[in-house]
Amino acid sequence: MQESCWNKIGYVGDRSCPELAVWNHCYNCPQYARVGLSLLNREPPEGYLAENTESIAAVKDDDTAEKSGAVVFRISKEWLALSSHVFVSVLEQSIVRPVPHRSSKFFRGLTNIQGQIVPVISMRELLGLDKEYLTAEEKGFRVFSRFICVDRGLGRWVFAVDEVLGVHHYFSDGLLDAPATVSKAPAAYTKGLFEMKDKRISLLEEELLFEAFNRIIK
Repeated sequence: MQESCWNKIGYVGDRSCPELAVWNHCYNCPQYARVGLSLLNREPPEGYLAENTESIAAVKDDDTAEKSGAVVFRISKEWLALSSHVFVSVLEQSIVRPVPHRSSKFFRGLTNIQGQIVPVISMRELLGLDKEYLTAEEKGFRVFSRFICVDRGLGRWVFAVDEVLGVHHYFSDGLLDAPATVSKAPAAYTKGLFEMKDKRISLLEEELLFEAFNRIIK
């Protein structure tokens, strides 16, 4: 019986194959299954394996260099970013309640986020950033003050920013080394820099940052 019998005397053909009375449809016939398996088991054409290995390797390289996500925001004139893995939400600023004998320039107090009491940290003070803009150009920033809520698995924190630009993707292995100081922000909190259009963004090291948060309220 020819391998393409289903096209001639089978269900697609003139249906004169006597096996149709037994199997009802070529899909159920052992001959059809054997031919299908032979297609899977056949030897690949020359150069097929090399071509596919190269193709898969190229995809893997792209994946290895796959971009990481970070939420970009501004405090004073500094453009900063935190990994999107720790990002929870952007919120309208809400009332902050000072904690007697505990609040400080670093720890502003507590706020209510969707029924949960969350500590509010002053990133501006922690990073030593300017409170006011110093030039007419810097004063030209449009300020859309927001709260950013973050969580690294051990509880949520909130801090205020002057603007949220959104999520940006960067190549992890393409980060630029941070100089000794990034403006007034301690270099210890900066993992590296990446460029976004005409902006140079300081990517903050979330592990060190969250450790600082914990120290502040102890």
